[in-house]
Amino acid sequence: MISILRAILEDKAQRTELIKQFQNEIWDRNGEGPYFEILSTLAIDLDYYEPDEQMRREDPSFYGDDRLEQEIIQALKALEGLEGSVPTSC
Repeated sequence: MISILRAILEDKAQRTELIKQFQNEIWDRNGEGPYFEILSTLAIDLDYYEPDEQMRREDPSFYGDDRLEQEIIQALKALEGLEGSVPTSC
């Protein structure tokens, strides 16, 4: 999961596909605990990412690349702040 999030930050050309991959992997799991909570909340929030500026104008809840990067960075920091290390399954 963490590697996909890092790829989303680095590969702007593949963001939409990588976001879908991340969301599908999260939604296919029945996880529990703080790691899963952070990742599943992020997966929901990523539904509002819209790379097309014209489309973002249609709904104020849509956001672009800057906020996308902020959301992912915040989630990564939250994961780092948890005690112990991120489980290998993430």
